[in-house]
Amino acid sequence: MWGRVTSLALQNSPSTGLRLRDLPAFVRTLAEVKLAAVRANQELGVLDEARAGAIASAATEVAGGGFLDQFPLRVVATGGSTATNMNVNEVLAARASRLVPGVTIHPNDHVNRSQSSNDVYPTAVKVLLVRQALEVADVLRRLARSFRRQAERHEGVERLGRTAWQDAVLVPVSETHRAHALAAERFADQFVAAAEALQAVQLGGTALGTGVGAPAGYAGVAVGHLAEITGLPMRPSVSWVDAFAHADGYGVLADTAARCASILFKQSQDLRILSSGPHGGLGELVLPKLQPGSSIMPGKVNPVVPSMVSQASFAIRAAAAAVGMAIAAGEPDYNSNSPAVVATLSPALDELAAVVLVFADRCIDSLHWNRSRVAELASRPFDALIEQAENDGYDAVAARSV
Repeated sequence: MWGRVTSLALQNSPSTGLRLRDLPAFVRTLAEVKLAAVRANQELGVLDEARAGAIASAATEVAGGGFLDQFPLRVVATGGSTATNMNVNEVLAARASRLVPGVTIHPNDHVNRSQSSNDVYPTAVKVLLVRQALEVADVLRRLARSFRRQAERHEGVERLGRTAWQDAVLVPVSETHRAHALAAERFADQFVAAAEALQAVQLGGTALGTGVGAPAGYAGVAVGHLAEITGLPMRPSVSWVDAFAHADGYGVLADTAARCASILFKQSQDLRILSSGPHGGLGELVLPKLQPGSSIMPGKVNPVVPSMVSQASFAIRAAAAAVGMAIAAGEPDYNSNSPAVVATLSPALDELAAVVLVFADRCIDSLHWNRSRVAELASRPFDALIEQAENDGYDAVAARSV
């Protein structure tokens, strides 16, 4: 169903790599943008009812998951966003033409009416990323609830805290888990804030934010339809020129993902250390025993979920670095690097949401503290020495404790 431009991009691009059809959520958002555009075009009288209806029907089918195999382009293809936009235009034109036999529906003249790849592609990217950011926020709140339940289960239990891996003072286990929960909730809020910033879209700005080729009032009408179609509070950008030239909204989301992945790495590493053993380590924390940890050592069990979370964080943080480079490499009037953002950040957000959910469900919900071991290791904290130093002085107490 695709046409000339898609075929040329296929010929000029490598035969391997991430494809549009591998990201059905992105194909969906591209179709939703086209649906919003055609509704606006019909409402403003620049597209006749027969063609508009057929294009809208085709876009609805694609948005619902239809014809996914008709989007074979690499996400990072020759032609970038233009090739991708034309792949969508060509498929919708072909499908719409079948729905109204005898009526010519052209990919540029009709499907792409009042649009440019400059405004369609980044608008679709923003819808995609808004959804993904909100999904990550939801699973982080799920993780926070798991940590809070563990805090409630372990009220009154104190463990030995450490600094520089040396004994320190007593720390309530409940507060340790409440701190874990607060971090998850804090990042959930930050993902929501990043999503809100990306809800401002440049649809209607056509080429370089000039609005050339679109009828008066088109942007407001089209974005209004987009909000209705997606169920998201999308709004027109305050400044098209700013929106076209600066892609820092991607960076805010990417940086949030990277920082979140760093804290998840830290938390998972903490769990691995506190659960180390069973004979040669700390053994204070007991993680669920999910699967064999060795193919040669019988009975060995490893902290498989925290290990997975730790390794997943590498790619998520790397994606954020790639997004930062893509943002900085924009041109004076337009950043053409949105395909690189999709190819790196979208899979990273999927990965983040997936591992957080498993972290909560398969690890945090089922862990428990070995209270006898915790009590054993917490038998000689520095709390009493600190209190003695208040009366006798630091040096005197230090000399007695050596």
